[in-house]
Amino acid sequence: MPEFIKYIATPVFRNKLIKNKEFQKYYALLENRDFLSTEIIKEYQFNELKNILIYSYQNVPYYRELFNKISFNPHNFSDFEQIKTIPFLTREIINNNFDRLISTGKIKNGYYTAITGGSTGLPLKLLLDYDSIFKENAFIYYFRKKLGYKFGDKLATFRTNEYGSRLWKYNPMYNEIIFFPRKLSKVTILKIVQKFENYNPLYLNGYLSAIWYFAKLLEEYKINLSIKFNGIFLISENLDDSRRTFIEQFFNTKTLTFYGHSERCVIAEEITPNIYKFDPYYGYTEKIQLEDNQFSIVGTGFLNHVMPFIRYRTDDICSSNGQFDTITGKRNRTLGLYGKNDEFLPSTAWGLEDPVFKNITTYQFIQGGKGKAELLIIVNKDYKISELEVIKKKINQQCKGIIEIEVKIVENLNLSPRGKYQMYISNISHGNA
Repeated sequence: MPEFIKYIATPVFRNKLIKNKEFQKYYALLENRDFLSTEIIKEYQFNELKNILIYSYQNVPYYRELFNKISFNPHNFSDFEQIKTIPFLTREIINNNFDRLISTGKIKNGYYTAITGGSTGLPLKLLLDYDSIFKENAFIYYFRKKLGYKFGDKLATFRTNEYGSRLWKYNPMYNEIIFFPRKLSKVTILKIVQKFENYNPLYLNGYLSAIWYFAKLLEEYKINLSIKFNGIFLISENLDDSRRTFIEQFFNTKTLTFYGHSERCVIAEEITPNIYKFDPYYGYTEKIQLEDNQFSIVGTGFLNHVMPFIRYRTDDICSSNGQFDTITGKRNRTLGLYGKNDEFLPSTAWGLEDPVFKNITTYQFIQGGKGKAELLIIVNKDYKISELEVIKKKINQQCKGIIEIEVKIVENLNLSPRGKYQMYISNISHGNA
């Protein structure tokens, strides 16, 4: 659809979201919840959990066989603790039992196929109800109210990727201009800024890495936006505190994020910076202790019926004080490079805060095999050619002779198909290194 028609038709698209019955139902539930007691909220969660257990037993072959095998009768479910009888669901189990995890019941308004990013090395295909899109958006809009967000407010979003020559596209459903992180560079920054000024969004939205790089380019080229943002919404990436602080100070506004994933089992609202609370209306979240104060996040989702996930063990961990949680990202999330004899140099080994690297805007390590890697760097306008040899020498000193690193100056870093940034890209399995 031509972009000018999208602008004209925006109210129609927006109404498809905010006037959707599922969206309105869940948004009203969340607003009304503010006035309910803890006991009533817990009762609602328990009933939703029991309903999805019964539904899964009646409609999903995998769960019917599993529940019979372990003598679990969901109709007799009377206490949250009883769910621990059910074994965990994992990515491997899902991939091996895909067809048997699909509901035989009719899914109102249909469903679609989704594929997760596979950052753990095992991509996951799953089916999701179309209605779950509207249900989830009710939670996201409810969270955004903290920064004053209203349904009609404009967004400028940095997420996803698109190949071709265009730098952005308009999405009337969310009243947003989507800028593609892969296209963000010193060559395109002026065009992107012009689009910002013409569109005049009230909020920034998207991946922290892309918004941070946008701010660094504005700073480097001394570009002043006339726009004052009411807030910044950060999505879909682990947060780097220093980068988050930088964009809050640069744009003089607050940021807000939430924790969730494509599987739609768990969502957690950020209560204060880096402190989250799992939402009891979205699903039932368990924290399985690993060691000390580290817990594996396990979720049973309420929103999706075409392929319900019960006790799905995510690859994420959290620390907990009982009521609130700090979500610390992936298990085995140690970042670094491997030497030729299996030596491991963590991300802290490189000292990239050294003055030698002062004219490097951002960087990325790529390792295809043990003992060899590439360091891609994007340099600022003050960088001089003579600095490259100094940078190479410094990097080689830090490698301790166990890794050969080739330093390359590039215009753009390698991003995931969805436009996400990774500091380290490796084809080496940490578990086998």
